[in-house]
Amino acid sequence: MASSGVKIEGLLGMLTIKLTDKNFSKWVFQFKSVLKGYKLFDHFDGTAVCPPKFVIDTTSGVTSVLTEAFLEWESIDLALLSLLIATLSDESIEHVLGCKTAHEAWSNLQDRYASISKARVNTLKTEFQTIQKGGDSIDQYLSK
Repeated sequence: MASSGVKIEGLLGMLTIKLTDKNFSKWVFQFKSVLKGYKLFDHFDGTAVCPPKFVIDTTSGVTSVLTEAFLEWESIDLALLSLLIATLSDESIEHVLGCKTAHEAWSNLQDRYASISKARVNTLKTEFQTIQKGGDSIDQYLSK
């Protein structure tokens, strides 16, 4: 379970990069580093499993009473989902609309942006392999 001593809203100041179509690798590095550092990433990767929602009575079975473990897990998960949403650009937020958990939102973003990042890396590798100095100065060539 997530560390309850950490104020989740206090983490927002450490997350300075907003996710766009062009910076997934940087954004995910910063986001994972901060959340793993505070032992809160388990809600995103799915290892913080949602506990049973309702109390089970030994005589009558499932009741309509919510478990304390579920209420705590849900509270932390929704706070983390809000934190994630706060780090998204307008175009990125549409990929998490309707998500009910931090894990669901994380999975949607991974599915959407990981393939774009791989394609971008391949494009950059190709550009790097075919770059030519031409009439550029040494400084211009090296900055490419």
